[in-house]
Amino acid sequence: MRTLLIFPYLVLALTLFFGLIRLFIFVINKTRHKLQTTKSISNLNKDFHNFALKTKIKRWGLTTWIALTVFSAFIVIGWRVNSAIMEKNFFKTFEYSTAIFTASAPNVAYSNQIIDDYGVFSSNLHSDTYKDIDGYHVPWESYNFSFNVSNVGGLNLNTLSPSVNSNAYFTQTTNQKIASFFSTKTNYKSKEYYGIFPTRDAGKISQLANHVAEVAVTFDKPYSYKEIQKMIPEDLLINWYWIGYNNTKSLAAASQTNWFGLMSNSNHTGNGNNSQLTGKLDNATYQDFKKSLTAIAKTNQITINDFSPSKDALKQVKKYPTLKSAKFSGVILTGQTKNFANLDKNPWVYASNVGLTVELRPDIQPLK
Repeated sequence: MRTLLIFPYLVLALTLFFGLIRLFIFVINKTRHKLQTTKSISNLNKDFHNFALKTKIKRWGLTTWIALTVFSAFIVIGWRVNSAIMEKNFFKTFEYSTAIFTASAPNVAYSNQIIDDYGVFSSNLHSDTYKDIDGYHVPWESYNFSFNVSNVGGLNLNTLSPSVNSNAYFTQTTNQKIASFFSTKTNYKSKEYYGIFPTRDAGKISQLANHVAEVAVTFDKPYSYKEIQKMIPEDLLINWYWIGYNNTKSLAAASQTNWFGLMSNSNHTGNGNNSQLTGKLDNATYQDFKKSLTAIAKTNQITINDFSPSKDALKQVKKYPTLKSAKFSGVILTGQTKNFANLDKNPWVYASNVGLTVELRPDIQPLK
């Protein structure tokens, strides 16, 4: 495709080259004509015919030259305009993808953001991602945001539509188990409910020795940030905070997996290229989450039976303008599996659902 884009520039160069040649020939003919002092009368008709033919050829040549020049200029201008629009939409897509990772990627972080499918009229922003499981970075599914000259990129539907098996959600592309949250006020016996049912997996996963795990914990009711710090055992790390649902009784809300929340703060370690989650939040982080959620709600038009996950979450943060006033309906915890043994016994645990597990290695120490 890039080779084809050289064509209009080549046409412009050729027209300029042949134009100079024609000018050179014209000057020579003029000079030769002045040197000719006499002509035979018998050749007058022949000269007139040749002159008419040359004039006709010149007119057609000039018309063709102008047409090619205008066409080439149009192609060049169109290419420049198209490139400007694609560049603009790339930056909008980049901002949107960053907003997704900030506000709608439960315990998911990205390691890169690159264009892996370059096209003149459409392209794709690709992100390789991972999950932090108590200090162990585990590869997760890729996020792809396609964009073109008329639309800002949207997240690949495979990421938003996991598969269901044995009362659990799995990613479509990598078949990894998704740590899931639940609605506390949903009628799970309803025939209109199509999602998975609440689980209590924390105690079960504790039987898996020599591993670290992530567990999504749904609270029995929303709690403040300050209350959560007192509730969570010190031998478990809070990776991610879930904002919960505004429409707590919606069956559509309870059956979808597009959860909104924010990652805990992190500190740089080692040479500065690595970071380590702290489990804590501050108001600045919470305000960034609100801005990202607002950006997602403007772009993300996904609805499920008239339920919009992003607009529902936006109503939540409008009720909670600051971290101090915010209420969270759940968290994603990571830690050694043995530390989850008594988690389900806490009265504030409505459900616990295990996501990824990783076997411990002697050369990598867990954070907790």
